[in-house]
Amino acid sequence: MPLAFPSHQGLILPLKAWLPRKIDGVALCVGAAMPDIFDGAAWPFRGTLGQWLGHSLAGLPVVSLLGLVLSIEARRLLPETWIHRLDFGPPPGPPGLFRALFSVGLGALSHILLDLASHGGARLLWPWHGRLVLLPAMWNHAWFTLPLPFYKDPYPFAPHTLAWIFLSLLGAFLFFRFLRSDTGLEKKP
Repeated sequence: MPLAFPSHQGLILPLKAWLPRKIDGVALCVGAAMPDIFDGAAWPFRGTLGQWLGHSLAGLPVVSLLGLVLSIEARRLLPETWIHRLDFGPPPGPPGLFRALFSVGLGALSHILLDLASHGGARLLWPWHGRLVLLPAMWNHAWFTLPLPFYKDPYPFAPHTLAWIFLSLLGAFLFFRFLRSDTGLEKKP
């Protein structure tokens, strides 16, 4: 997985720049982290970390609703400059609630789909199907494994791990570049 923050956000933020009036940037960024937040919060109850309901299409409505609540709270906690950069466009409020929910869901869906490549598979159809692998077997062929704390199985270092490293670095770069640059879409005074 690209890191829950800031990589997943950076990889989806170009969509905000492309459709500034249709997407709530803060909600999009919160949504992009929600599968990891949800599954990480379930860890004490499950006894292990890793993909679960939050990384599935069945869990998408749940993580989207929770993400909507968190995105409203994030507006209170994030630095004002971040909110300005992330959410140029219509102001939040009751008319923007559907826009925010759509944005959270889109961010969460992007996370799930990116994890298909960077994890070598996903729980996309959980609980009706175990781990769904769409890429060739060589993509998942482990060169070696690393034991990780709180994970049941050691983590395989494979071609998909290199994709994880690349996407994590690219996403972090794009996120901070988005926050620092003038998108050209904000209204100037």
